[in-house]
Amino acid sequence: MRKNKVLTAFFVIGCIAVVGIAGIVTLFAKDNFGNKNLICDGISIGSLDVGGLTQEQAQKKVDDYIAKRRQQKLVVTVQENQIEATAAEAGLEIAEGDYAAEALQIGKKGNLWEKFQEIRKAEAGKRDIALETKVNEDTLKNFVETKCSVYDIKAKDSRLKFKNGALKATKSKEGLEVQTDTTMEAIQKTLLSKKAENADALDVTADVEVTEPKFTREEASQCTDLLGKYSTTYATYQVERSSNVATAAGRINGTVIYPGKTFSTIKVIKDRTEENGYKAAPEYSSGKVVSGIGGGVCQVSTTLYNAVLNAELKVVERSPHSMVVGYVPVSRDAAISGDYKDFKFKNNTDYPVYIMGNASGGILSFRVYGHETREAGREISFESEVTDTIEPGEEVVTEDPTLPASYRSVTQSAHVGYKAKLWKIVKVNGVQTEKVQVNTSAYNASPQYVTVGKQPATAAPSASASAGSKKPAGTAAPSATKKPSTTVRPSRTKAPSAAKKSSATKSNTAKKSTTSVSGSKTTSESTPNNTKSSTKKTTNTGSRKAS
Repeated sequence: MRKNKVLTAFFVIGCIAVVGIAGIVTLFAKDNFGNKNLICDGISIGSLDVGGLTQEQAQKKVDDYIAKRRQQKLVVTVQENQIEATAAEAGLEIAEGDYAAEALQIGKKGNLWEKFQEIRKAEAGKRDIALETKVNEDTLKNFVETKCSVYDIKAKDSRLKFKNGALKATKSKEGLEVQTDTTMEAIQKTLLSKKAENADALDVTADVEVTEPKFTREEASQCTDLLGKYSTTYATYQVERSSNVATAAGRINGTVIYPGKTFSTIKVIKDRTEENGYKAAPEYSSGKVVSGIGGGVCQVSTTLYNAVLNAELKVVERSPHSMVVGYVPVSRDAAISGDYKDFKFKNNTDYPVYIMGNASGGILSFRVYGHETREAGREISFESEVTDTIEPGEEVVTEDPTLPASYRSVTQSAHVGYKAKLWKIVKVNGVQTEKVQVNTSAYNASPQYVTVGKQPATAAPSASASAGSKKPAGTAAPSATKKPSTTVRPSRTKAPSAAKKSSATKSNTAKKSTTSVSGSKTTSESTPNNTKSSTKKTTNTGSRKAS
């Protein structure tokens, strides 16, 4: 019995050995076993069978495949529209590498048994080399946003327009919008799918959703109540300033502020540049009235500020001017400057707010429309209170040596400074229920600026120029403006005859006198009058503009 078991064991071992030897013999019988120049059978690079190929043949096959995949046709359907592109344009990337060299090494490393095991795995399809394939998300996103989203249909908001003296709401309309993220996911999934490896073309349907308008006709119809208004006046003869006021008001006109959103004056009226339509006009700067691009737009922000106060919307940011302005009481102004002074307010209601602005015929006005929720019989008013007055101080004098001493011109009038508060008073059915402080303001005082002439007085005519002089012309004193050169004293000569002496002296004296008087008239009558007239005109214009 024991002998039979031993024989059986030897038999099994022998069979295994025979099978192993047969397998090895079979492998040796293959053309590419042990051939260092051929890739083992059964090896794939991606979906490409490269078994039995040389490294060069396999690499060419891979390169051709990569080029074909990059140019693979991709069709994206957006509603009834189709966008055609290549896979590469949609972001497909296949890294170029020495894939064939890696494939060639399989089954050619290690001892005989290790080689045998590698070849067995290759034949079983377990030794594939993956191509490094991915989708560049930035490229894909750009493709979707620039090629697919062009077929978006924007939702149409309802607008408020005046028709027959009443504010009416226009029709609103739904829109269609390609969903970027989900469309990107669909394209990426298709490009990296197993099916894409051998397909001639790929088809994807974009994800499109219906979008609702932000401002429907139903909502707009509820926002026709006048919540607050305010008007100021401006001088139409100040053409550049008037233009700036109209430009800024026009940009604000028609603005809709949705619930919870904040309005920024600086953002809406755009940068005050010539490219944006603004002109040079007077404005405050460092306590003086100077010319600046966009001068006058502070009247727009100020007028809007008061309309917003009357509408009882929430003021987020407001700053006073550096000096008082003439178109509103103290503490009722709202200055804007650069990017550090802005007038902002928030729509703290549950309904959209519509701003109507207009500047025409010297009247600037703003109206704020929305849905009235305040109780009936409620009235509000505002009072300015001056808490301190600052005198402007001594005038500042600038001397100009090019102007005559009699010249004097006020180049900027004095400004009194103030500290002030603004109060909001609430009455219900005629009875005061609240008095709330709205803001505090401080305005700088500014002295009067004066320019005076400092030109030296004209020198008096010399004694030799008098008409009664009988001294010979040859002995006349030299001109005061030119020092005579030293000469040798002449020898005493015989004096000329009295008749000739008198005639020559009289002629020369008369000529000098005429020239001197003529020059005196030109200096005292022409130049000062012209300068004074010009300065006065500039001063008056600046004073009006500053106010």
